[in-house]
Amino acid sequence: INELQARTAKLGYDSTCVMLYTSGTTGKPKGVVLSNRNIIETAKASSEFDHLKVDDEVLAYLPMAWVGDFIFSIGQAYWSGFCVNCPESAETMMTDLREIAPSYYFAPPRVFETQLTQIMIRMEDSGAFKKKTFDYFMEHARKVGPAILDGHSVGLWDRLKYALGEVMVYGPLKNALGFSNVRVGYTAGEAIGPEIFDFYRSLGINLKQLYGQTEASVFITQQPDGEVRSDTVGVPSPGVEIRIAENGEVFYRSPGVFVEYYKNAESTADTKDPEGWVATGDAGFIEEATGHLRIIDRAKDVGAMADGAMFAPKYVENKLKFYPNILEAVVFGAGRDRCCAFINIDLAAVGNWAERNNIAYASYQELAGHKQVLDTIQAHIEEVNLSVAQDEMLSGCQVHRFLVLHKELDADDGELTRTRKVRRKIIGEKFEDLVNALYDGSTSVYTETEVTYEDGRKGKIKATLEIRDAEVVPATPQKMAAE
Repeated sequence: INELQARTAKLGYDSTCVMLYTSGTTGKPKGVVLSNRNIIETAKASSEFDHLKVDDEVLAYLPMAWVGDFIFSIGQAYWSGFCVNCPESAETMMTDLREIAPSYYFAPPRVFETQLTQIMIRMEDSGAFKKKTFDYFMEHARKVGPAILDGHSVGLWDRLKYALGEVMVYGPLKNALGFSNVRVGYTAGEAIGPEIFDFYRSLGINLKQLYGQTEASVFITQQPDGEVRSDTVGVPSPGVEIRIAENGEVFYRSPGVFVEYYKNAESTADTKDPEGWVATGDAGFIEEATGHLRIIDRAKDVGAMADGAMFAPKYVENKLKFYPNILEAVVFGAGRDRCCAFINIDLAAVGNWAERNNIAYASYQELAGHKQVLDTIQAHIEEVNLSVAQDEMLSGCQVHRFLVLHKELDADDGELTRTRKVRRKIIGEKFEDLVNALYDGSTSVYTETEVTYEDGRKGKIKATLEIRDAEVVPATPQKMAAE
């Protein structure tokens, strides 16, 4: 007891609180040492920002080695005193979510993308009346839902129609998702597709974006209520300073800035300067009119195409992933004359489509190469190209050629991080033969790929992949006139 008391007496505000791990987007995960000051000051500021209360409820389901779990389930919980609920198991998590119906909720974009895909699959399988009702009220929700959520003026008839939609569609849907009581919801860790983000807000779910890092004790920026947009990540969190370097990289400093990387002084010095400014590795800019930060892409991924146009692959990839059929997309184009893409199909969504249309398939690989699947993916890409053409800054990022990969990108194969972020450089090197085929005019390419099975065994997948051209469009006349 005396030894415990002696050790406790030595602890202070700047003593180590916890060591948590980065996701490993740019390399091996690093141990991030955070102090009591980092956690307490960040928990206090972020809790007050969103008016978190003692009667709020959260679901503690995130990985314990990740800073998100520590801030939401420990830091903010201690400061605000809200109730932290633990799922019974990973398998029962979604059931537990519906049972608990938290008022404060966080999930990375992949969770929201997966849930939306499941919704769309179920609606495709539903009867004609149910599907027509869903489509009718969702069209209205997209038109007025976010405005009602933000307290803006909306006509009486639109409000009445939305109220009817709440009874018929929105309410039951939120209940099925476990979002009936969400007062504050956040997504972060990766950019979310604007269409996906707007879908949830149209239902009346106060979903917001935050921008953060393990090294910041999570919070760098947050979106204030009433100022929520899909194309920004909000304003600096309380106590956070932000500056943009000449090359567009975002830097910040705050009371939440980490102490050091564990036993890695070199990386610490590369990331944090003596004045406490931390390099995020992301490129962005602050809007003069609103003070909101817009993140374009990873700084190392943002580049220029051969004609000098900006290349920002994540912008296009997020638009592509809005479609339930597309699980993952990887766009290439830095230093080249055009953009090309790898596509991963979503097996659940595409497999469901195949079953409804009596299309037999024996494997993921066979389904990924089916002509009708390729036709559908091509149509999605060409729709995205139309959308991208309307952004004068990024219109050069339209996808000219694509192929559908014969395997899912996998963290076990080193192609994704454990938080399912694309490791673009590694994918480009591993599938160099496929990238070359996209750019040399080939219409097909044979490849052999090493994979890791669930039991740890290694094997090879052999496939001949079809390469297709997608239609691109010139920038819209209005944008060109503005230029």
